[in-house]
Amino acid sequence: MHVKRQTISKLWKIPKKGTKYLIVPSHNKNEGLPLLMILRDILKIAKNRKEARSILLQGLVSVNRKVRKRENFSVLPFEIISINGKNYEVIFSDKGKLEVQETKRDEMPLKVIDKKMLKHKKIQLNLIYGKTILSNEKVKTGDSVVIKENKIVKVIPMEEGKEIIIFSGKYKGISGKLEKLEGEIAKINAGKEKINIPIKNIMVVK
Repeated sequence: MHVKRQTISKLWKIPKKGTKYLIVPSHNKNEGLPLLMILRDILKIAKNRKEARSILLQGLVSVNRKVRKRENFSVLPFEIISINGKNYEVIFSDKGKLEVQETKRDEMPLKVIDKKMLKHKKIQLNLIYGKTILSNEKVKTGDSVVIKENKIVKVIPMEEGKEIIIFSGKYKGISGKLEKLEGEIAKINAGKEKINIPIKNIMVVK
């Protein structure tokens, strides 16, 4: 399935000129970038769709250490893409657009939005973007977990003094320091700007 370039998600930061139609992401259509677009339109590793498909079918691209061969596979914010020995991450620009940049990171932070007790006392952590993971880590709703190879390697508590990024709402993409928590509101120091924003819209990253 494809859409006209003029009707693409407002989150996609790609040139206005180019192929008339663009592929639709496989999932999280309003929040992810399809691999074809990343390879051809953003990183320009491939000159065209044929080259991009060849790279994918050779198994040269992985997302969070898992090989992905579908051109429409949707890569979400904070996920890690590995191509020919280099890592890239999908991030937000300070304008709230999705970008792809090279990184040395090989793990991703995700916010815990809910916890669920399963059978045999297993705990399922429900994360942003519909992701889930089983864990017995001591973690609270609102905290962030850093995931590598589908395992939690670190827990970052939601507390004052932590570095955050705003991942939802009109301030999406802005990062800063969490100065104070008041009920459901977080007071953020974003350099020249002070922002009061619902806690549900921010994620602690370190």
